[in-house]
Amino acid sequence: MKRKTFITALTAVTIISVILVLVVLGLFFSMDIILPAIIAFVFILLLALVFYSQDIIKNESNRQIESQLELSYKEVLSHGDIGIIVYDENYEINFMSDFFMKRNMNHLGEKILNWLPELQDMLKNEARNKIVIINDEKFSVRKINNAFVLTFKNITREYDLDRKLDDDEPVLGLLSYDNYDEVDMSEDELAYVNTNIKVPVIDYFRNFNVVYKTLKNSRMLLLMNHLTFEKIRDDRFSILNKVRKLAKEGDVDVTLSMAFAGGSDDYDELDSIAEELLELAQTRGGDQVAVRRAGGDATFFGGTTEAREKQSKTKVRVTANAIKDLIVKSSNVIIVGHKDMDADCVASALCMSNIVMSLNKNCYIVSLSGGMEAMIADVVNKYREVLENKHHFITEADGVNLLNDDSLVIMVDHHMASQSNGASILKQAKRIIILDHHRRRADLDVVALMLYIEAAASSATELSYELVPYFSKNIEITNEEANILYLGIMIDTDHFRVRTGARTFDVVKQLRRAGADPLVCDTLSQEPYENVLERSRIINAGKLYRNDVIIAALPEGNFPRSIASQAADALVKAKGIQAAFVICYSDKNEAIISARSRGNVNVQVILEKMHGGGHMTAAGLQVADGSVAKLQADLSKYLDEYFEGENHESNTAD
Repeated sequence: MKRKTFITALTAVTIISVILVLVVLGLFFSMDIILPAIIAFVFILLLALVFYSQDIIKNESNRQIESQLELSYKEVLSHGDIGIIVYDENYEINFMSDFFMKRNMNHLGEKILNWLPELQDMLKNEARNKIVIINDEKFSVRKINNAFVLTFKNITREYDLDRKLDDDEPVLGLLSYDNYDEVDMSEDELAYVNTNIKVPVIDYFRNFNVVYKTLKNSRMLLLMNHLTFEKIRDDRFSILNKVRKLAKEGDVDVTLSMAFAGGSDDYDELDSIAEELLELAQTRGGDQVAVRRAGGDATFFGGTTEAREKQSKTKVRVTANAIKDLIVKSSNVIIVGHKDMDADCVASALCMSNIVMSLNKNCYIVSLSGGMEAMIADVVNKYREVLENKHHFITEADGVNLLNDDSLVIMVDHHMASQSNGASILKQAKRIIILDHHRRRADLDVVALMLYIEAAASSATELSYELVPYFSKNIEITNEEANILYLGIMIDTDHFRVRTGARTFDVVKQLRRAGADPLVCDTLSQEPYENVLERSRIINAGKLYRNDVIIAALPEGNFPRSIASQAADALVKAKGIQAAFVICYSDKNEAIISARSRGNVNVQVILEKMHGGGHMTAAGLQVADGSVAKLQADLSKYLDEYFEGENHESNTAD
């Protein structure tokens, strides 16, 4: 209506203007000039009228559209439950939409971070999205690029629904009583376990409303939702500590291993994950919990007990038969050890080489590259003629050239390719066996046909020599080889003082019969005086970190790894000391840690957090580009975490 009135008025003005122009022209000019002038004037006037009216119409239309959009914008924000906040460069709120006013959230003029400090990362452009909870409502907050604007979307319904779905997600667990089937128990001991250990375990899970089913005397199936599992996890799986104490009171060798799998609705997948985790927990020594979500990494809790020896000849025989079958079906066999081979690594390699050759297969030991500790290098050099008459020693490059699709690669005394002196061989090999006595790492980087990892064994030498009776009776171990095998066990057990059991001494007895001489071995293990001085230097650098922990950190100098290990052995023997850590640079310029424990502190758990490994009482770590200062800082952090958990008698994650 306004537009029509405007155009009518504009037309009247135009007509009057034309009449006035005609009158003026008529008074002063002839008709020949007047007519073209009138036509030109009218044309220009009409043209201006058209453009001007169009501009007026367009502006009017835009105002109507803006008005409609403003109404629609408010309606959309209201319908979508979205709020807008505008702030300035000082993070002070200048505008808040009705979205907030309806919720009694009037913070105009305030600093955003005073109200919502959790948005600090977002305001610094370190995060684009954030979920905040205000008065029990959940909001997804998003920062608009290159603007001081935040949008808030109410996601309470979706958030609560997601949480409910997460809480209801199934978790499948497997529980096993360690050593229950392997150790011969009397009737009284069995009765004690069934009454004083199994009943509290059942009561524990019943209190959490877990569905349980006994699969056999030593194993149970556990079913629960994720919410229930989180409650058990928050409890730090305290049943481990309870079983440990009850077993000690009853003088029975029984602990718990548990595995929990989640992150999938496929029960077959959960069952496979749980089976794998339980095996992993037990090969790491038992008395612990392994947890993994589908597609994620494994986390471990507990593991505060040294792995116990399991006297099972049946398992050894079955393992021997499986290894024999793989060797027989191979075109040749390549044995690889870890970098800087020690006595145990060399000894187990020689033993496996004898086993392979007894089956008339070509066997090669990778030992001419990757390094060897000084002491065992001297022994190998001393016995070189005898050893080279029987065994084939090669480099890693030679091994790659000998490799084919039917080759079998045997890893001894390690189970990670990153630690191997034959990493390129492992990368190309299609058939691999792992024989090791270190606690198994969760992030295994080798695909093996067979894993023979026994954390309870004293050494890889013990594991390999136990297999000998189940192969050809024609295996002959020379006196020199027997000495090296004896030396391998002696060094790894600190002269038979740690990690020894009946099986260890059975093997030692057989080695004595094969010609091993303890006096000769003791002489072979002697070291140069310079080593004694270096070890003393490390020991003198030791300082108490806690009342019962010593850390010797040396930022200057380079030391052989064997010297660092010996220094840690010496430090932990000090009265009142439960654990010792040596941090220094190796003779290969790596930053290393050598850790030892009397058994009350699990040094393997601590160093595994730093990507190291080993045993509960002996562990190590090497970092090629690391620094002593950084390792010392990280170690202090993880020691504090470990002891904080111990002080609360809880099972900490490792």
